[in-house]
Amino acid sequence: MELALAFFLIYIVYFEFRPIKVVKLDKHTEEAFKPVNLYRYNVITHIHTQFSFDSLGKPSDIKKAMEENNIDFVFISDHDNTNYSYFEDEKIFAGIEKNTPDGRLLLLGNKLPVISHPHNFDFEHYRWKGEFKEGYLYEFIDPKDVIVWNKLLTGLTLIKNLFIYPITRRIVHKWNSLIPIDRWRNLYFTRAKKLNIIGGLDLHVKFVYQERTHGILIPSYRDGFKWLVNRVYSKKPLNTKDEVLESLANGNLYLAINQKFIDIYAEDKEGIKLLGECVRLGGKFYVKTFKKSVSVLYCDGYAILKTDKQEFSYKPEKEGDYHLEVYEYDFKILNIYFGFRPVIITNKFKVVS
Repeated sequence: MELALAFFLIYIVYFEFRPIKVVKLDKHTEEAFKPVNLYRYNVITHIHTQFSFDSLGKPSDIKKAMEENNIDFVFISDHDNTNYSYFEDEKIFAGIEKNTPDGRLLLLGNKLPVISHPHNFDFEHYRWKGEFKEGYLYEFIDPKDVIVWNKLLTGLTLIKNLFIYPITRRIVHKWNSLIPIDRWRNLYFTRAKKLNIIGGLDLHVKFVYQERTHGILIPSYRDGFKWLVNRVYSKKPLNTKDEVLESLANGNLYLAINQKFIDIYAEDKEGIKLLGECVRLGGKFYVKTFKKSVSVLYCDGYAILKTDKQEFSYKPEKEGDYHLEVYEYDFKILNIYFGFRPVIITNKFKVVS
């Protein structure tokens, strides 16, 4: 009995504080951040409503969740129909998700194509078999792909979350610890690095108990809108669907998990540059993060800088595609980090001469 209890406690502790990562930080990171005046927007994509055959959410539920989570724009993508267009307003836009000969495709706002579920190889209709065409976006994170990528690990983590639910009050507690970020990064740079990335929730409401305007939804938009947000940057206000779509298409965004946000921009002799834009050699990246985080800067998919500084700048020395990943952790012992999991994945700055 005591041995079984010991194994049970080890199981709970291990799955609560995995992944465990050894990180050697760079010592000579320049500490510099200059605030600039930019517009920032929280954008949700790839959610389903009552107009999808497998979802029950209503327009009023979406609007309430937007208010509670400071979401600026939402792109609906119901299965094989655009019926939500009858409820469209200046903040919520109808689109579609459909099967094509190449695989699963979204059309955000019925205009912007997104390769959906590019990391999901379990289902033939999800598996992308076509070209990674310029002008398409690449859905780098989709929670459903996280679940199916390693079902055993997902199941063991879910069981752990059920046991500690009285403490956390969240079944999806630390869901981002399941993201196989290294393998997905390699897949992306191997086959689709010319595309800008986006994050999609693929949220379906499966159960509703509603005796009042806003009842119980499982899973709920209210919780789901915290899981994954596209943080969009702009040099001017975004007021219309076409303006938001243009920013998404240009890659002026990063993916923020569990409401963790940073500030990031670049500056060169031409002025301020946003994610998704070209930066001239001689320019600098500027980053401001948060406590208990590690930032890893990549060039063409290879790590070139690791720092735990909350504010830093970096001057690229060569041409290439640069992107940033930020990780949170629970605690560390020397250079061993426990609960090391991604919270930010940015689009790229293209550094040119």
